[in-house]
Amino acid sequence: MKTLIKSALAGATIAGALTFMSGTASALEIKAADVHGPGYPTVAAMEYMGELLSDWTDGRITVTVYGNMQLGGEKEYLEQAQLGALEIARVSNGVIGPLVDDFNAFNLPYVFRGVDHMHKVLDGPIGQDLLQKLEGSGLIALGYMDAGSRSFYNDVRPINSISDLDGLKIRVMQNPAFVEMVNAMGGNGIPYPFNELYTGLQTRVVDGAENNPPTYLSKNHFEVAKYYTLTEHLMVPEVFVFSKVIWDTLPEEDQKLIRKAGQMAAVKQRELWAAKETEALEKLKADGYEIVMEIDKTDFINATAGVRQKFGSQYSDMIEAISAVE
Repeated sequence: MKTLIKSALAGATIAGALTFMSGTASALEIKAADVHGPGYPTVAAMEYMGELLSDWTDGRITVTVYGNMQLGGEKEYLEQAQLGALEIARVSNGVIGPLVDDFNAFNLPYVFRGVDHMHKVLDGPIGQDLLQKLEGSGLIALGYMDAGSRSFYNDVRPINSISDLDGLKIRVMQNPAFVEMVNAMGGNGIPYPFNELYTGLQTRVVDGAENNPPTYLSKNHFEVAKYYTLTEHLMVPEVFVFSKVIWDTLPEEDQKLIRKAGQMAAVKQRELWAAKETEALEKLKADGYEIVMEIDKTDFINATAGVRQKFGSQYSDMIEAISAVE
């Protein structure tokens, strides 16, 4: 059945491509998918991309963003883009990793020294070479999007130093590296479903979790975990990609316009994300929640060295190159 579906999608794509190629300067509606909803920085950035393309082409090229998982989840988006059933997919690093293994290096704790360092790596040869490798998987990478920094929050005590993590049960994503990361810092890493996390915090199945400030605020986790510390132990970028099947049917001029709009959308998304993080932290502080903004991260970085070595041994050259970026 799956083969039949793929064949049907491929046939529809080829037919659509021939129709497009038979005309001159034909209208092009680009479908983009995201798990987030209206107003979220990644969604707003792709809508901005659509505004640019529409303006530049007098409405000939448009972008329609399908958010809130209307077209499935991130894995489904990627598969649809590879088949040519969807033009643009915005997906997390975890979904891209199985296609280009080197992306998994970004999942390691403290592989980036900070947001500025991460942006320099992504915008430089390391990040751009990785994007280029996606073409072999049937995808044209348009750029990176910022998913913020993940930090710890809990309802037991403020985390001012690594010793404050001792014994705390911290929810993490279902990734062995993340479990061992928390364990290495003295906590107890517990994989736990995100959609059940509020209740888990409320009933103390877990003492805390880790995520970026906007998620901590929007999911109301501050209600059941009032201490938040900017440990910024993980900075995992996301990517947005274009279907190569469809890309190869487009005139070179349209390809150039889409790339340019994609680059500008990536810059816009960073601006929107930074503003959203600042807004979330300011609201939390204004509402009386304890936000530890600055800590000495040296002990956190040193404690997780073994995790980087264990899970990043196959990326050692890449990690060394990332570290060398000034």
